[in-house]
Amino acid sequence: MNTPMILLKTLDKAKGLKVYPWYRFFQNTLSWQRDQVEVYQAERLQKLIEYALNTVPYYRAEWNRLGIRPHDIKTPSDLKKCSILDRDTLRNKQEELISSYFPLKNMHKGSSSGTTGIPINYYTDTDGLSAGMAAGYALWNMSGWNPGQSNVHIWGNQTSIKRWNTIPSKLKNLLFHQKNIASTLLNDPEQIPELAERIVRFNPRSIDGYSSSIYDFARYCQEEKIHLKNLKQVLTTAENLEPYQQKLIEQILAPTGDLYGSGEVLGMAARPVNDDRYYVLDPHVILETEASEISGMKNLLITDLNNYGMPMIRYRIGDMVDELHEPEPQAKFPFAWFKKIQGRSSDIITLPNGKKIHPVNIFGGTLFRRFPQITRHKVVWNGTFLEFIFEAKEKPDAKELHRQLSVLLHPFEVPFSIEYKDRILPSSNGKYKYLEIIPKKTVTP
Repeated sequence: MNTPMILLKTLDKAKGLKVYPWYRFFQNTLSWQRDQVEVYQAERLQKLIEYALNTVPYYRAEWNRLGIRPHDIKTPSDLKKCSILDRDTLRNKQEELISSYFPLKNMHKGSSSGTTGIPINYYTDTDGLSAGMAAGYALWNMSGWNPGQSNVHIWGNQTSIKRWNTIPSKLKNLLFHQKNIASTLLNDPEQIPELAERIVRFNPRSIDGYSSSIYDFARYCQEEKIHLKNLKQVLTTAENLEPYQQKLIEQILAPTGDLYGSGEVLGMAARPVNDDRYYVLDPHVILETEASEISGMKNLLITDLNNYGMPMIRYRIGDMVDELHEPEPQAKFPFAWFKKIQGRSSDIITLPNGKKIHPVNIFGGTLFRRFPQITRHKVVWNGTFLEFIFEAKEKPDAKELHRQLSVLLHPFEVPFSIEYKDRILPSSNGKYKYLEIIPKKTVTP
């Protein structure tokens, strides 16, 4: 047995998980034929549907109302017969969504607020959590990552940071040769020099974590001419990786892959290094799409094939992709794929004139990269006009920036204002909120 597998088995024993067998399984599926994936998916789906109907009150009531029986759902294409699980239902029907088979005390609780600010609690059984963790590792493996290689983990979730001082977490770091860095510290200019020195001394083979924090670190390395000679890959997650961020990270640090997952459903898809496709780990999840209010983008519906404690079936997570494609016969991986993912669809602004605007989709960062003085931006909608806040130590060509924004916003007929700041602060978890929607003001720009 090779070293990475020994590490996973040791971690499982310490944490009471089953990551090792799931990781081996998912790794094997990377070389399956497409028909093997489809057969396995259908088998797991049928088992999940029957189980949910028998043990989960919400699905039993909902599917009885719709007249759905287990034999009605045989393949992913049959899922459209089932209703969609949205975030409001997940929050309001929480107890009814938990399987009667699993005592609550034996499950793993998590919470997520996304961009809504409204916490949503969810539960995962041990096998489902293990599968989700293993899925993330298998997706990272597409980029050449292996368990046990020296890695810097940059994260900001306060619950996770608190766990870093626990014995199981310290054991994991020791076994996996990992150093944890709180993203909130990397966002502090006064802390970056010391943290950068620690990272350089650690000499990691990989860095994973928040896109914005890794981007800030790359900018610092560029300014200070720091080179991490052992670094082979950067693996971003938790935030949209914008093209300008990827360009700088790859230029200064290393080739960059991007992992897509969520607290509710871990390890769903990844774009490996040196690739432009996000591959869906189909043996772990089923992804569907539905029409959205944004041209060229579709809402994601997710079915987790492995969480039986609180089954997520056709869960509208709030994220969007451009289009799901079936793999070609000679594709690198036998999985469905997409090219573009965008964060929460709740970031859509409905203007007083009825028009809808998605700032991230429209601006994306491309416009603002034309003005090198701008190091970060934020868009605020106050119910009356858009406020653009730019982090810039030196003021850019204000007249030209205003002109280009006017051209982009002309079709939406919405007024806007521009403000410059020396620094835009992140939220408490270290992430930067690029869009904020606040109660309507009575002032005008």
